Amino acid sequence: MANLLEAVGARVVVGDGAVAAYLYAEGVPLGRSFEGLNLTDPDRVSAAHRAYLAAGSEVIATNSFAANRSALRRHGLEDKVNEINWKAAKLALGEVGKSGAWVLGCIGPSGIPEAEWGDAKELETLFRQQAGALLDGGVHAILLQSFSDSRELILAMEAVRELHHLPIFALLAAGREGTLPGGKSWEETTEKLRQAGAEGIGVAPAFGPSACAGVLKRISSGPGKILAAYPDAGQPEFSEGRYLYANHPQYFAERMAELPALGVSLLGGGSGVSPSHIRALKAKVEGLKPATQARVAVEPKREAIQISSGAGERKKEESILDRLKKERIAVVELDSPRGLDMGPFLKAAEELVKAGATALTLADNSLAILRVANTAAATLLREKFGTTSLIHLACRDKNLIGLQSELMGLAALGHRHVLALTGDPSKFGDHPGATSVYDVNSLGLIDLIRQLNEGRNSAGRDVGKGAEFVIGVAFNPNSKNFDAQVKKLERKMEKGAHFVMTQPVYEKSMVRKMKDALGPLGIPVLVGVMPVVSSRNAEFLHHEVPGISIPDAVREKIRSLPEGPAQAEYGREVAAELAREVAEHFRGIYLITPMVRSGMTAPIVKEFLKTK
Repeated sequence: MANLLEAVGARVVVGDGAVAAYLYAEGVPLGRSFEGLNLTDPDRVSAAHRAYLAAGSEVIATNSFAANRSALRRHGLEDKVNEINWKAAKLALGEVGKSGAWVLGCIGPSGIPEAEWGDAKELETLFRQQAGALLDGGVHAILLQSFSDSRELILAMEAVRELHHLPIFALLAAGREGTLPGGKSWEETTEKLRQAGAEGIGVAPAFGPSACAGVLKRISSGPGKILAAYPDAGQPEFSEGRYLYANHPQYFAERMAELPALGVSLLGGGSGVSPSHIRALKAKVEGLKPATQARVAVEPKREAIQISSGAGERKKEESILDRLKKERIAVVELDSPRGLDMGPFLKAAEELVKAGATALTLADNSLAILRVANTAAATLLREKFGTTSLIHLACRDKNLIGLQSELMGLAALGHRHVLALTGDPSKFGDHPGATSVYDVNSLGLIDLIRQLNEGRNSAGRDVGKGAEFVIGVAFNPNSKNFDAQVKKLERKMEKGAHFVMTQPVYEKSMVRKMKDALGPLGIPVLVGVMPVVSSRNAEFLHHEVPGISIPDAVREKIRSLPEGPAQAEYGREVAAELAREVAEHFRGIYLITPMVRSGMTAPIVKEFLKTK
C-alpha cells in the first residue's frame, strides 16, 4: 500500500468523519450504527460513505470503531465480530469504486477499564480478531482511533502487526489541555508508537479543532514522520439523552487548515464532523502541501507548584436574594486554577472583592476540565476576604451518594449558595478516558437540594436540621428554541429553584427578550455577561462552546482590530455596554471573568452597582 503512504507523505489528504456518529445524528441509535445495522440495513451505511466521498474524502474509515468482542457483548452480538467487521470493510470498499479513495479499517479502544485488563494477551486477542476480519474484508490500512492510553494503543498495534504489514495510523485521544494520562510526554509517547511500527501518528481530540495545533507542536515532524489529525467537531451539548453538535463547517475548516504548516498531512474528523465539514475542509486545503522541514517537539513550560493555606472563622452567609431586595447585586465568576498555585486566583479574587462583587461564583470543572475543587477554593476565599461564594455543582462527576455527600459538606462548611447543573460530558474534556455519571440531571439535583433543605436525604432518612441552601439554576437564552428553555425553567421552579443565572448574552435585544419572558415568572434573574479577550477567543466561544452565540458583527469588528490590547479592550467595552442594558431591566448581573483577567470585569462591577 505504498501509494497511500506516498500520498499522505507528499500532500494534504482529506479523510472522512465518523460514520457511526453521522448515522446517530441522522436518527440511527448509536449501538445499531456500528453493529446490527451492518447486517440488517447496509444501505444506510453505504449512503453515509457515499456522502463523505461526494464531499471530497480521499480516505474513508469503516463503520467498525467499537465493533470488538467486548463492546458487542453488551448487545448479545459477541459471536458476530468477524461478520460485522468483514461486512463493514466490504460496504466501504463497495462505495470507493473507481474514485481512487482508500479505505481504513477503523478500530477503537477496547472499552475495558484498565483495572480489568488482566493478561495483556486477552486484549491482543480482542484486537487481533477485529483487525483480522477487517483485513480479510480488504481494507487498505488500519486506523487505530481515539486511544487515550498509549499502552493499549501499542497492544492494538502489535496485534495488527502479527497479522499483516499494511500501514497503521495510530491516533491518540487528546484532552483539552493537551495532556496524556500520567503526565507522559507527547514526544516520548509518539516516538514509541513509531518504533512499534506506526507509519502515521496523530491526535483525535474530543473537544474540537481549536487546540489541535497546540498538541501537535509537542510532536516532532519532518521527513518520514506522517502526522494526522481527526478531531471531533467541537464541544457537544447533552440534551434529552443525546449529544448534539453545532454545525460550523467553515470554522472547522479554517482551524484544520492551520495544521499542514506543522507537517500534518492527513486531516479528518470524528464525532459531529459531517459531510459538510469535509466539503468545507476539502475546499480550504485544496492544493496545500504539508511542511516537510524537520521540526522539533516543544513542550510548554510548567509553572512551579505552590500550595497556599490559610485559616479563619466561619461566618454565616447572608442570602444574595436578601441583598437583591435592597440593592443591585453583581455575582462574578472566577475559575479556580488548573494547578496548585492559588496565587493568581486569589489576587484576581481580591480585585473583584474590592470592586464590590456581591459574591464570587465558582464553576465545577466546567467543560469537564480538571480544576481545584470549587468547595476548597470557596473556603479559601472566605478565610482571606470574607467572601460569599456561589458554588456550581454538576451531576457529571458524582453519583447520587456523592452529590448528597458534597451538599452535606457544603452545609457543614456554611456555604449556602448552589447552582444546580447537569454538567458537560467528561469524554469531551481534558480526561477523555473519564466517565460521566449522570445519576440525575439538573432537575433531579434541585430535588436533592430541596430535600436536604427539608432535613432529609433522597432515601428519606432524617439528616437533622435542614440545610439553608439558596438554589440557583441555569437558563440558556441562546438556544434555538427559546420557548422550550422557558418551559424548562418553569419545571425547575416547580422543583424548588430560587433564582436563575443565564448563559452570557451578546445582544441587547436578548436582554429585553428575557425581561419580557422571564419577568412574569417572578424569579430573580442574574443576566450573564462575559467579555471576550480576542478574536480567536470569540471564534472559539461561538463555534465550540454550547450555549454561547456571538453576533457576526461583534466577531467581524474584533477581527478587524490589531491582536492584543486593542481586541481585549473592544471585548471589555462590548461587555460594559451590555451590562448597561442589563441595568435598565434587571437588578442583578452575572459577570464571567475570562481567564482570571479580573481587570476586565472589575470595572463593570463598579459601574453596574453604581447605576441608579
